[in-house]
Amino acid sequence: MRSYCPFFIPLSIVLALSLTMSSCSSSDGEEGFPALITEMGLLRVGATTADVTLLTAGGHAYRVSTEIEGLKPNVSARCLCGYVLQEEGTVEVRTLAGVGILPDCTGLAVPYRDPVGAVSAWMGGGFVNLHLLKKTQGADHQWGFLLDGQHPNTAGGTTYEVSLFHRQGDDPAAYSTDIYFSLAQDSLSETRTTEDSLLLTVHTFEAQPHRWRFGLTP
Repeated sequence: MRSYCPFFIPLSIVLALSLTMSSCSSSDGEEGFPALITEMGLLRVGATTADVTLLTAGGHAYRVSTEIEGLKPNVSARCLCGYVLQEEGTVEVRTLAGVGILPDCTGLAVPYRDPVGAVSAWMGGGFVNLHLLKKTQGADHQWGFLLDGQHPNTAGGTTYEVSLFHRQGDDPAAYSTDIYFSLAQDSLSETRTTEDSLLLTVHTFEAQPHRWRFGLTP
C-alpha cells in the first residue's frame, strides 16, 4: 500500500505572462482592448517549443503565437489560459497557469483532508475544476481525491461522494497562493450516464466544508 499520494503540477511552475496589451482602434476612433477569453484547456507542445497548440474545453484548437518560457518539446499540460483571438486559428496568450489532475488516493492509510481556501468549482470538458487557495510558506503539498462512497440516486443513476485529499505536512499556513486542479470524470466511471452525479466536498478553514453537486456527462 502507498504511504502517501504524491502530486505535482504538470507545468513545473505556475506561469504568468507579463505582456503589454496593445490597444486597437474601433471604427469610430475610440480605442479599446481586444476581448480576453479565459478557460481551461490543454497546452500541447510539438517537436519544438515554437510549435504550441491550445486545445480548449470548448473544443477549439488554436495555434499559439506567444513565446512561452519554461516549456519542453513533445509534452502536454492542462492549463488555465487567458487568450486573445487573432487571425483565424491563432491566439495570443496573456495569462497561463498550470492545472493539476487529481490522482485517486482512496484507500490510503491516512485519508488527509487538511483545510484549504475554496474559491470556486465548475464543470467543463469532462472535468470538474477547482480554484483553491493554498496556505503555505513555500513547501510542496500532496493532493488527490478520495472516493468516500457511491449510492443509487433518485434519478436512476449513481451519486459519487468525493472529497479533496490534501496533506499540508509541516508547511505553515502562512500566506495564500492560487492553485488549480481538475478531477477527471473518467476517474469516477468510464460508463457514466446523464443520471449520474457527483457530490464534491472540500474541507476549508471555515466551520463547515464547501460542497458542490454536479451532474456527470457521458
